[in-house]
Amino acid sequence: MQERQKKAFDFTAESTKLLITLSTGMIALTITFPKEFIADLRGAWMVPLGIAWAGYLLSVICGLATMLSITGELSGEGAARDEAGKEVPPSVYARSITSKSLLQILFFLLALGATCVHGSTAIG
Repeated sequence: MQERQKKAFDFTAESTKLLITLSTGMIALTITFPKEFIADLRGAWMVPLGIAWAGYLLSVICGLATMLSITGELSGEGAARDEAGKEVPPSVYARSITSKSLLQILFFLLALGATCVHGSTAIG
């Protein structure tokens, strides 16, 4: 594998780990300091926060699945083959990686947006 490919896998793994860390951090932060994030337990205050928690959790799950897909792609087990039957070299653009990574990013952005909505309603 070329050095560029190795770096691409390294950066993909680091980006995935960063989103996992941020997601778990946001969950921990909002649970550890509930008085600052939950203004009214009975009303609509919890809806955006619940969406955020679900989004962060799904982001973590998709991140773990992405890391497992990266491992599988690098291991070469069940490697893809071209029309001539030759093994295709590992790529960060493999569908098994990109689909899960895209879901991780989308869930994280959804959760971040819901956190912002909750924060703006709690302040106002």
